[in-house]
Amino acid sequence: MPDNSSTTCWISFGGNVGDVRATFDAALALLSLHSQIGLCRRSGIYGTAPMGAQAGSPFLNSVCELTTQLSACDLLKILQSVETQLGRVRTICWGPRTLDLDLLDYGTSIVDEPQLVLPHPALTYRRFVLDPLVEVNPQWSHPACKTTAAQMLDRLNQRPLRVALTDIPPERHESLSTQLRVKFPEVVIVPESEICDAVIPISMSSRRGCDGRAIVDLRRSPGDVFEKLSSALTAIFDAPVRITDW
Repeated sequence: MPDNSSTTCWISFGGNVGDVRATFDAALALLSLHSQIGLCRRSGIYGTAPMGAQAGSPFLNSVCELTTQLSACDLLKILQSVETQLGRVRTICWGPRTLDLDLLDYGTSIVDEPQLVLPHPALTYRRFVLDPLVEVNPQWSHPACKTTAAQMLDRLNQRPLRVALTDIPPERHESLSTQLRVKFPEVVIVPESEICDAVIPISMSSRRGCDGRAIVDLRRSPGDVFEKLSSALTAIFDAPVRITDW
């Protein structure tokens, strides 16, 4: 049980190299050895599509709740250390990996620093995170948006999916729409002026304030604009398959 100085956090697990389930178990074992980390709820394990042109084969994903007396930055260092101990090699951005541990949130903290953004900027649009999170904590609330995990997932399931590019010149909308319609026929790109509750804003260069909408923040995504959008939309449209309990 957490004490008064503990912060509750959620972390995501991902991997597609080697015996991923065994790697997940090993990661939990290493985290459990730390005196300032307590493991709590965890979701089942899901099979998901790779995100990004260089990601490789399909992934396994899950989420886990923990409590900690560590700062957010120190917890992040621990997660990165566990990744390294279990064979993570960072040679290709968003490439194949033995283990990916992402800090999704840190209590109700909102952080926007070069080395750490909280809540995780991709949490709002990655179904391989939201589906397992909704399984175990559908009422988890985004500290900035005040939108629950279940509500964010519902928004991603709208069809057609209406999105607005908030910082792309209007003259590029038509060419991008044409490209995207071929790969994602159920996407409709609308002008920024048409943003409403039924439209998901996508930002390439700034983290705009959440106003109850699921913001798609692509500042840290690799590639050109089309690659960034393709990766994000893959994460939105891929329906994770729950494979097993953990």
